[in-house]
Amino acid sequence: MRDLLIWFFGTESSFGRKAGLNRSAMQSSPALTTAQPLPEKSLPQESLQPLKNWCHPFKDSRNPLEQLTHLANANAGYYPLGRGGLWHGGVHFDSGTAGTLKQSSVHCLADGEVVAYRIDTHSPKTTYTANQQASENSYSRNFVLVRHRLQLPRIQGKSDAPPSLTFYSLYMHLQDWAVYRDSTLTRPGFWPERPTHRVKQAVRDFHPSTPEQSGLQVSHKWHGQMIDLLPRGAEVNISGTGEFRKLENTLGPAELLNADGSIKGYIAARVLRDQDRKETRVQSSQPKVYVRSSPVIAKDNVIFQLPTGSDITVSGTGEFRKLERVNQYVKFDALENAIEPVAVDQVVVLGTPVAVKAGDLIGHLGLYHDNGTGLLEERLHLETFSGDDVEVFIEASRAWAKRLPEKDKTWLKLAKGTPVVSPEGNLTVGQLEASRASSPLSAADLLVPKTLLDKLPASHKRHMPASPPRKACNWYYLEELLHDTNNTPLKGWVREEIGVTPWVSPWAWEGYDFIYEYDVPQEFLASFLRTMKKLSESQLERFGPIADEGDTGPLKQRLYDIIDRNRDGRMTAKELRAAISLPAHAQAISQLIVCCDSEWYYKEGKWDRLDELLGHSGSTPNLNWFQEKRRIRQLSWWSEVAERVGLPGHGEVYHFHPLGLTGMFARERNGLWVLGKTSERYESGGRGPGVISTGGGDYGGISYGVYQMSSNMGVVQKFIELSAYAHAFVGLDAGTAEFNEKWRSIANSSPEEFRGAQHNYIKVTHYDVQVKEILSDIGFPIDNKDAALNDMVWSTSVQFGPRTKLIKRALNGLVVPSLSVIEIIRAVQDYKISNNSTLFASSPTLQSGLLARAIDEKSKLLDLEGRAYEVE
Repeated sequence: MRDLLIWFFGTESSFGRKAGLNRSAMQSSPALTTAQPLPEKSLPQESLQPLKNWCHPFKDSRNPLEQLTHLANANAGYYPLGRGGLWHGGVHFDSGTAGTLKQSSVHCLADGEVVAYRIDTHSPKTTYTANQQASENSYSRNFVLVRHRLQLPRIQGKSDAPPSLTFYSLYMHLQDWAVYRDSTLTRPGFWPERPTHRVKQAVRDFHPSTPEQSGLQVSHKWHGQMIDLLPRGAEVNISGTGEFRKLENTLGPAELLNADGSIKGYIAARVLRDQDRKETRVQSSQPKVYVRSSPVIAKDNVIFQLPTGSDITVSGTGEFRKLERVNQYVKFDALENAIEPVAVDQVVVLGTPVAVKAGDLIGHLGLYHDNGTGLLEERLHLETFSGDDVEVFIEASRAWAKRLPEKDKTWLKLAKGTPVVSPEGNLTVGQLEASRASSPLSAADLLVPKTLLDKLPASHKRHMPASPPRKACNWYYLEELLHDTNNTPLKGWVREEIGVTPWVSPWAWEGYDFIYEYDVPQEFLASFLRTMKKLSESQLERFGPIADEGDTGPLKQRLYDIIDRNRDGRMTAKELRAAISLPAHAQAISQLIVCCDSEWYYKEGKWDRLDELLGHSGSTPNLNWFQEKRRIRQLSWWSEVAERVGLPGHGEVYHFHPLGLTGMFARERNGLWVLGKTSERYESGGRGPGVISTGGGDYGGISYGVYQMSSNMGVVQKFIELSAYAHAFVGLDAGTAEFNEKWRSIANSSPEEFRGAQHNYIKVTHYDVQVKEILSDIGFPIDNKDAALNDMVWSTSVQFGPRTKLIKRALNGLVVPSLSVIEIIRAVQDYKISNNSTLFASSPTLQSGLLARAIDEKSKLLDLEGRAYEVE
């Protein structure tokens, strides 16, 4: 009855093997049937770049300690033991964690490469029986396996290679293929493309008549007027090349289509450029012409207004012609290839792995129905593990960390026994100092991230200058991060004695322990059943010694030190969840690296050893347990995947707490930054979309708007031509008083819309060109969302032109993929500073100001980098 197992440890379980067992003597795992031969091996390659970015699977922006304690809300499936004290190699996200997390989609933990996955058309089902009633409970076995390379930072001025580790992240119980096939749900980018295209989910165009609906603008020509709006996720067929593509799977705008897809409407022959041809163009002195429901002029038969310049196909003769097609165009960048998995209903091992970035879409939560719970819920099982010798790596990492600069020490260690001064009244720093001796002490070590301390309000931070022999001190008011010996959370002031209280680097792996777990299922289950008082007297006599072995294993003994408040040598679900809800305990648990069999490595004999405890035999079968063992086998995938992707076939790997790992190394982001904000500071001084320069001494002439689009270079003219404001500037020349007056008038009446149009134009014509066409072939981190990095690219493309090679020249000779964001910014800005007179030889009177801009912009970008913002 695996519902009993489910109740006390989560969903899946696996157990390590006894020390000294001969691997060759172990029963091999029978491979699941597949519909086609398995691909070639996908072994780790040197080309796998060290990861630079991390991401919470649901992009949770809370600090790492809150992310850990939030897992106490899960209904089951904790790390490294489940609710009944059984080994569990990952963490669960389910209905219990959904309250404050947007669990609509699952994202990759770190930069890496997808090496294997499985997606069933429909999840399989298990038939269980309760009260003589059979029920079919579905369970998702869909997964994605991603390989990563964790490498320490290089030491400036040294040539020796830093230590590195290959590890894997696993995302289990994902959504079925049928859901993707029958909906507009965004599909993972690592699936291969097929010829048709889909409108991207990120598109945010809207039609003026229905502003509440967003989608993709359909234009009557390149950069033309909107004549329709395609919903996000719509599949289209296109033709042509370039920035805009012609729609081929529809005859015209939706308003002109009949239910069968045919087009309706008539247009006057007099507005056709070539009345004798079927394929012609609308030509009129008016911006739009009428399409009528019948070939006569009447007040009530106008069904559409078609922009002048539209290319159409007509039929018939006479005063009116029947519409047969209206040519329509969409932005190619707003489309993505319709993508599908390589195969469904089987394990796919990719011979050529697909690169993914931190935060990329992995999939969506699938459905899982446990036996006996009555609850069908969305669930993600998340794991991280490595088949490398992790002990050797961490030893090397700790040695390397001692050589890293002080700035890399980003965690403040508050050791067990830290006084927490009660916040009674508005105490002075001297009073805080005097109160330490009588204050409650913390009961566990805690590492506090610098970002958390930096974000504390001014009222929660105080500084005491040095007064020899007393050192300078910082005081921080912390709420419920530390706890006392009764596990009661503490609120109060803690002291950092500068130069004494240690700051540690994440590469030092402070507090991490190794656990080698060799327990077997009988021991875990017997221990649990005894704790829950589910064993009879005869069973206690038979299984008591086995339960004792389960209680004295290394993993449970280590956890008893952390969790077992009443010191009874037993562990309950209530104690486990209470421990995870305390930051110091949650962190201590996350610092356990457990070497044990993977849950997904199937060994039939291991599960058969539970038969006696669960009352299953040939003469008295336990049908639910028999069905549960079949489910366990179907969930497994290790034997089909492991050796093909560089993992050990015997199933024993080092497990990390996934959020402990990401939280330790991830750079906490402060929020979203508006792309181009830095450039705006220098181009227009934040004066808005209506600003116009004098043009004095500027080779580019008079410049306009937020990003100072030049008139002499034709930039502002191109913007007007391609914008929705083209009609307002008909007959006006840039640089004239009339043009300037119209520009200011629009900016005053529609400031946000005008600003948005300018921003979108610069992004498409400058920033996107620089990123996609100029920087894409030098290893530049074009997918990095770092605000400072992207603002540097934006500013450079605006100031020097979309196709400038300045950034490439600045980085020439450097190994770009190995550079940090700070190193890239410094290299580019230093190049601008050193070559200022050459870069602006055509504007000598402006050189001093432009040099000052390059220097100040370097400072501003580095400051922005330190503030940890990112762009959308």
